[in-house]
Amino acid sequence: MLIAKNDAQQMISSHEAVKSEIYYCPCCQNEVVLKKGKIKFPHFAHKTLSNCEATSEPETLEHLKGKSLIARNCATFGLAYELEAYLPEINQRADVLIQNKLAIEFQCSSLSIERLIERTTQYKKHDYQVFWVLGSRLGTQKHLTELKKHFIYFDCFRGYIDFCLLVEDNLLVVTYYLFSKNKKIVTRKKQFSLGEISLVNILTECGLKTEYLIQQPFEEMLNRRKQLSDQLLCSDNIVKDLQEYFYQHNLHLAHLPPYLYFPNFFHPLLRGEDIRIRWLTFEVLQNKKMLTYRELQQDVLENLPPEAMDDYANLGKHQVFDYCLSLYVSFLQEIKVVKLSGSNMLCFNEESVMNNEQFKKFFKKRSERLTLPLKYDMIIK
Repeated sequence: MLIAKNDAQQMISSHEAVKSEIYYCPCCQNEVVLKKGKIKFPHFAHKTLSNCEATSEPETLEHLKGKSLIARNCATFGLAYELEAYLPEINQRADVLIQNKLAIEFQCSSLSIERLIERTTQYKKHDYQVFWVLGSRLGTQKHLTELKKHFIYFDCFRGYIDFCLLVEDNLLVVTYYLFSKNKKIVTRKKQFSLGEISLVNILTECGLKTEYLIQQPFEEMLNRRKQLSDQLLCSDNIVKDLQEYFYQHNLHLAHLPPYLYFPNFFHPLLRGEDIRIRWLTFEVLQNKKMLTYRELQQDVLENLPPEAMDDYANLGKHQVFDYCLSLYVSFLQEIKVVKLSGSNMLCFNEESVMNNEQFKKFFKKRSERLTLPLKYDMIIK
């Protein structure tokens, strides 16, 4: 804790506090102790074990320094902020509250997904925008764990991103999650110095211009089929569930029509559910022939099993689904199976549906491309 009240009810920073005075927690009002010395980073701690629900103790040195670093960045760039702002309406304390509405949570240690969702929901319910910034241990994990997925944000300009604060280096690292490939996530990273740019600008605006090419899309598709076959042989539970779904429709997951394995850019947070969404999308388009994009969304969602889609703490409801759907419709437009009419209707063209050999010939001269700002297309080699 970096802020406490004195007997005059004034908020005092731990850097300015003196040990001769008595201080109190701004949340629970219990007495706190100033811990300050030549080595120890100045901070307050509850004098006795406390049931203070708005604080989480003990704090690590990284967490204390990180909050100070964020506050210093706000001061440098002229942003109004409150360090350790207690919000009584949600009984939570933001690590830093910027301009009264943007809450920054610097998360250095693990917490339950349920608690993360609860805290995030409370912020949103009371019209606070919240950004979770990860500490070095969580932020530099090589594997995308279920917990870490809940710290990911999305916008149409930057795609899927999360944030990691490297306190000792004075850097904020933004990770851009592009797509999944062979059980791994293809990412790009960009570092920002907090001495040179506002944290708020990084969190809300700063993007990355990059592109990823798949030079041999047809061969990549064949590899995907083989991978699915191998996973079925290894009794991968997620893939087995998908196979059971397609079996009910007299189909085999590893031997579907080629247009269901494209584009080769599979969703970074999913493990194969893209294929189910694509199959349902193609079925709706083939049956309806002409409909709006919104009607397509509704029809596919109605037929998608609820367990197929997870909601994440910092992503909008159905956001993962919407991304999968829009990417697939972009692909169908590229191969002329879907055309957009002047009245914004999606029109299905049965004659343009290609078989295996036609796909092989088509992609012999083309590469798939995913770019940031977020866009999918094909380019002639």
